[in-house]
Amino acid sequence: MDLLLFLAVRLIVPGTAPESANVPQPALANPTTAPACSTMIQPEARVRCLNRRALDEESGGDFAAASRNLEEADRLWQAQPPPPDALRGIILSNLGEMYQQLGRWRDAGDCFQRAMEVSERTLGHDDVHVAYAMVRLASVESMLGDPSRTEELLTTAISMERRAMPGSAVELASALGFMAMLELQKGDHDKARALAAEGVTVAERKSANTPEYAANLTTLAGVYIVAKDSARALPLLNRAIEMLERQLGPEHPRLAQVLMDRALIYDTDGKCALAEADGLRAVAILTREGGPNGINTAWAKTRLSGFYLDDGRINEAEEILPAAVETQRRFYDRPNWRVAASIAELARLRAVQSRAAEAESLYRESLAMFDESAPRNPEAARAMRGYADLLRARGASKREISRLMSKARSIQSTDN
Repeated sequence: MDLLLFLAVRLIVPGTAPESANVPQPALANPTTAPACSTMIQPEARVRCLNRRALDEESGGDFAAASRNLEEADRLWQAQPPPPDALRGIILSNLGEMYQQLGRWRDAGDCFQRAMEVSERTLGHDDVHVAYAMVRLASVESMLGDPSRTEELLTTAISMERRAMPGSAVELASALGFMAMLELQKGDHDKARALAAEGVTVAERKSANTPEYAANLTTLAGVYIVAKDSARALPLLNRAIEMLERQLGPEHPRLAQVLMDRALIYDTDGKCALAEADGLRAVAILTREGGPNGINTAWAKTRLSGFYLDDGRINEAEEILPAAVETQRRFYDRPNWRVAASIAELARLRAVQSRAAEAESLYRESLAMFDESAPRNPEAARAMRGYADLLRARGASKREISRLMSKARSIQSTDN
């Protein structure tokens, strides 16, 4: 099974909106006692009410309802008198997070870009709200396949958040985790491990036993998974799952990513029934959240099909993998390493089915996409080895096979 495909939705996990003395974040209200957001109250009070209601809905995993309330809040800036622009930055960031959870990545990116601009204009460049929106925008850019822009945004935001410590601890921990994932994609495990461990330390000091801390534990576990150190990864994932289930409930969307990571460990260890159980649970959670054809559901189905392939269950993989890959192809408008990895997984399926010509075409498509989006990604090396195996079985040129294996080894030499 793939080692880095688990990164596909690593960056969608929302954080907690930053607190500021200038722009206080409304406290969460109990959903059963949240006040009605009457059209008769002043725009600022109504915006805060809608935001509070949306946060309640987000906590319960109802991202569609949360997004509707936040969209209504954003429309209130057309009212007279309009609410303060500083508050709008919070609303836009929260709305962007809801769009992320619904798989509306381009809409999310637009929200975070506007939140960053509004917060910078009203609060100043170094304000933590600017960094908050910056990190979220980086998560969108990573998902849409722009690693250089992702790295630029994260580097700037981390510097800002370090200067704002200790008040920015939760956000710094989140940004460090995001950067660790980026370093994993580049194949630098040592740097990824250091960043992820620092993120756990920072988060534990500020928010131990919270969903945010669980996210940092999951990131560190992901580093260990790629390093094939299941003994260290599994306890971290079990702890994160227990934390999320206790804090958010057993069906909350934030569990899906962690369940898939644990399934990957089970799959690697040959515990196929446990891997399938976690994979099916994650797919069910994401299907309830974004529908059967949502981008996050497609990611989870790709992962699940990989478990089926590893277990020799070809028919089950065929039932879900081709449609999941097609969903991802339609979603992205630029070359993306996640799509490339998914296409390589489909190529693996076709090779097992003895559909060699289709498998070769898919491997070529996958490798061309890797070349454009992430040529040093370890998943590219995995696709090269799969393609070389296919060519060897077909009696193809030894020179081409040797070229592929040499290139794969050069990538894997940094994958330590």
